[in-house]
Amino acid sequence: MANFKIDHFVFGANTLSEGSNTIKKILDEDLSEINVHETMGTHNRVISLGSCYLEVISLDPKNQNANKNTWFNLGDKIYRKKFLKIPKLISFVISSDELNSSIFFEKEFFVSRNKYKWFFKKPNFEYLKKNNFTNTNLFPSLINWQSVSPLNEMKRSSFIFESLEIILNKNHKLLQDFLLSLNLKDRIIFNFNDSLDDELLSLKLTLKSSMNDKFILIS
Repeated sequence: MANFKIDHFVFGANTLSEGSNTIKKILDEDLSEINVHETMGTHNRVISLGSCYLEVISLDPKNQNANKNTWFNLGDKIYRKKFLKIPKLISFVISSDELNSSIFFEKEFFVSRNKYKWFFKKPNFEYLKKNNFTNTNLFPSLINWQSVSPLNEMKRSSFIFESLEIILNKNHKLLQDFLLSLNLKDRIIFNFNDSLDDELLSLKLTLKSSMNDKFILIS
């Protein structure tokens, strides 16, 4: 059994401070210390959401060996100019006990950070582009932890994951079919519209406060 589940959500920004300040303003809670992905040229800060977590990520300006083909298209200037005019929720990552080959994903690669180790699969850009996905970040990445997940050691926040809404157009039913095939227990809402403008297709994350049962939206 692959045991698919949402591992974390990806909040992208042009700078880590800009992205972190946006989330801190929304949640009124502190994020983790800065973590560095040396081989990928990125750095992040994270916060627990109960069964999963939120990652704020950007390119690391101190890394001169940044991977131009890094995750979530962050190394692509055209992508950043179009989709990261402001910090926003850009993607999500699904964990699995095994990573089988799939036409939807590129070959997995190994990443490590301190004691954490994992295999990672990015969406297959060429295949998805042929199937009307110009913004491949709408499609999740896959992760297979080879160590414990950092979630186990994160400071607990007062927010828990409630639902993920994916706004698509009628040409993107492929994503709905794929996610339904994983039998995820996580609540995902599919909302289809007629827009062909990639900038109007998006992800909306709803969190619930354990303090007062209020709901918070991150998009």
